Amino acid sequence: MLRTIAAHSEVIELPAGPWQPRPEPEHCLFLDKGRLQLARPGQPPFYLDADQPAAAFPLPLDDTGWKALIPCRLLRVPTRYLELSRGASSRTETGIELTEDDAEADLYLECRDELKQGRFELPAMPELAVRIGKALDDPNTVNADIARLIQLDPALNARVMRVVNSAACAGRGRIGSLQQAVARLGRQQVRNLVFSCIIKDLFRTDSPVNLKSRIQALWRHSCRVAAISTILARLTPGLDPERALLAGLVHDIGAIPLLHAARNLPALQKAPGLLDHLIDDLKGEVGQLTLEHWHFDHELARVARHAEDWQRLGTAIPDYLDVVLLAQLHAAVGQGTGSRLPRIDQIPAFRRLALGRLTPRHSIAVLDEAKREIAEIEDLLHH
Repeated sequence: MLRTIAAHSEVIELPAGPWQPRPEPEHCLFLDKGRLQLARPGQPPFYLDADQPAAAFPLPLDDTGWKALIPCRLLRVPTRYLELSRGASSRTETGIELTEDDAEADLYLECRDELKQGRFELPAMPELAVRIGKALDDPNTVNADIARLIQLDPALNARVMRVVNSAACAGRGRIGSLQQAVARLGRQQVRNLVFSCIIKDLFRTDSPVNLKSRIQALWRHSCRVAAISTILARLTPGLDPERALLAGLVHDIGAIPLLHAARNLPALQKAPGLLDHLIDDLKGEVGQLTLEHWHFDHELARVARHAEDWQRLGTAIPDYLDVVLLAQLHAAVGQGTGSRLPRIDQIPAFRRLALGRLTPRHSIAVLDEAKREIAEIEDLLHH
């Protein structure tokens, strides 16, 4: 990519030391030579060398702190050339063709307009999750307060204890009490665990059988993507496997209120193809609204909004959307949907994860080796 746009770039020589770039919507910056430390608030620093695959992507210009570890050379490139280089997204636009069956097309457009006008309810976060979330945000609460709330849900209690005593946390002594577990894990990881465990309640429904089966299938798919996301995050420095699991669970959350709304649109229940199109068309937007309604952070809301933007460029720093994009492609293997999806090595996210060291064969081999662990994670989420 850099060769393609180099002719339109401006060279910036950056001396060693800290530097805070100024956001420029019309330009992007690339690392062409040297080594940078990139640090986002609340996350461990990410180290980028010019010869890494991730250096082929724009540097983040948001709230990321920069430090040139040695003198660096940057390329300042107009965004318009970057967009031309990227080319068209491979994400298939949703919708239906308005050629053969005008009545079907009219029904689709009518239902879409009704849904877009807000004729659906955003799901409420389970009460216990709200209570625990408030306790985690309150600086006056202590670990014992949080532990008492977690103990109200036996499944959540068991999951927290299982995680804190898992192989990933081994080597620091076995934890015997929930209060100790909260102290060791820290509040952010406890938050991720709470939401990932309780969120399955949203997939329980009294809808008609045809819609209920769809919601159950959606939950199984979300669990599969979440389990694979956990493994992929573990391969990538700076990413938290439990947060990746949560990102995988909520990536299709926008489909839930749409499926519930379909109960009031009988014509949709009789036309499953139209319902599929509507969900594909609107679930990203509705998913973002849902997570914002729950006061989830922007990063997770972005996962729900762009979970099928396969050619999303991103930045040089890998994130949880990268993980979920790749996890979905792995989850699709053997499901008969491969012809509609890009190969795993055709999406930008593939080159950022695991420090860019993945190959298609290696990626598949790693997940094959982790097959038992993936199955255990799925089983834990299902029960």
